[in-house]
Amino acid sequence: MAALSEDAQAGARDCGTFMLELVGTFAPSQVSMRWSDAPRATCEAVDRLIEQTWTDHGARAERDGLMFFDGPLCRLADWSANNGALVLTLGPVSYKEFLGTNATHANLRYAHGSEVLADPLGVSAAMTTADHFVLLGRRSHHVVQYARRIHPVGGLVAPSETPDKPPDPFTTMQAELDEELALPVDCIASMRCIGLVRDKHTAQPELILDVAADADVTAIRRAQKDAADACEHTGLEAVRNDAGSMVNFIEQRYAELTPVALATLLLHGLHSWGTGWFAAARGYCRSVI
Repeated sequence: MAALSEDAQAGARDCGTFMLELVGTFAPSQVSMRWSDAPRATCEAVDRLIEQTWTDHGARAERDGLMFFDGPLCRLADWSANNGALVLTLGPVSYKEFLGTNATHANLRYAHGSEVLADPLGVSAAMTTADHFVLLGRRSHHVVQYARRIHPVGGLVAPSETPDKPPDPFTTMQAELDEELALPVDCIASMRCIGLVRDKHTAQPELILDVAADADVTAIRRAQKDAADACEHTGLEAVRNDAGSMVNFIEQRYAELTPVALATLLLHGLHSWGTGWFAAARGYCRSVI
């Protein structure tokens, strides 16, 4: 990994339910993507497990009415941060590979090395509203992972449909906001990347994006009911965007937060109110930053 600029910090740090790999502030113009055609490493035992997991979960999805389909994704092969720029090296992988490795058998990394994991890159939004709230979603029972838990709006980065155009996490986030919330691009005032984390249970990498919306909570909730993927959420959780309210929300709803939801709130707070707030919000993080 390249040397870091003064405003970014890297190196995996244990934050309890997630690993914090990168802290920094990167505008879309400061994030670039490289493509590598190299597939993830594998072996016969891992491939068999992926196939069996897909079969088992397919039967469960049909029985329980879960959202379940395969599709191409972008594996995070490497990344570097230097001189105020973040460079992501992405490669091909599929949802099927993700389900059979990170999502259900992340412990494969201990027997076969982390290279066998699909490691699809995800994006999660710390979305602030025009009336000064931070919005998260309440996942429905139709999703495969973390059903009924509080989780940010976002998704997994897929390859670009335009030839010779690299995948873009910011474009992915715009699409997810439209599909999950019916929030159009012209209602997004700004986006910036504020960190890279991994859910400790799945080891899947996630870019955390600060997203400022030109809409209030009431308008977003109203529009969300008619969103294309409205079934992913049963509702939206709103927390006032101030230091005290955020600490109270994390402490009171901690058991309901997914690891990435906790990471999203903590990184938003870190960039909004500083390292002192970050340490106070979660005592176990006191020595992390």
